Amino acid sequence: MPDFKLLGPTEVLDGDGHSRTPGGPKLRQVLALLALNAGKVVSVDVFVTELWGEVAKKAEIKTLQTHIYHLRQVLAGGIVATQAPGYALRVDPHRVDALVFPRLVDRAAEHQQAGDHRAAERVLRDALARWTGPALADVRLGPVLAPYATALHERRLRAQEMHMDAMISLGRHGEVIEELRLLVAAHPLNENFHAQLITALSRTGRRTDARHAYEGLRALLDAELGVAPSFAIPDPHARSHPGKEIRR
Repeated sequence: MPDFKLLGPTEVLDGDGHSRTPGGPKLRQVLALLALNAGKVVSVDVFVTELWGEVAKKAEIKTLQTHIYHLRQVLAGGIVATQAPGYALRVDPHRVDALVFPRLVDRAAEHQQAGDHRAAERVLRDALARWTGPALADVRLGPVLAPYATALHERRLRAQEMHMDAMISLGRHGEVIEELRLLVAAHPLNENFHAQLITALSRTGRRTDARHAYEGLRALLDAELGVAPSFAIPDPHARSHPGKEIRR
């Protein structure tokens, strides 16, 4: 049974590790729709909307049938099935990384809620390692697939935030500073990443750097949005509450 990778460039690997990835852009769109709904029927109307953005016509339906035929040739094994009112990919959803990833994030959230940060960190590390680029990186995103890609992107950001929280909770502050700087650079208006970076810097004794990071965020938000940060940083010179942390 092949594995389907959509968290980055599209890739289909058979049981021997050989690529069965379709080459044409329309075939990749059809494959992505089927894989994201593994085990479920995708209607002809949904395919037509994604591929052509309009109500199904005879010409489009015929072209879709041709795409399905070629996809069956590429994947083999009879896993692309005709099932009214459309087509289905007969594979275990656990073979599709874009379906496994959200389940891993949900499992990690359960570990965090139970206070098991070590287990949460392991699961999140596994989940995030499945990404090799933007979701559906080489797939043209029509009106059906675009929301899938957006949802996966948002879930990835949440997983990265959770992973950094777990690492900080485990006392591994120094290990996350470099990664947090990269995340802040990639997502400059994400206050959670800024807060985590400032927390990590503070807890490693780098209070001046933490203050500079906070002031940089303040200037950025004021320039871009006309607002102040939604959290406060304690006075690094205050001695009365040495254990006080950033409020988020």
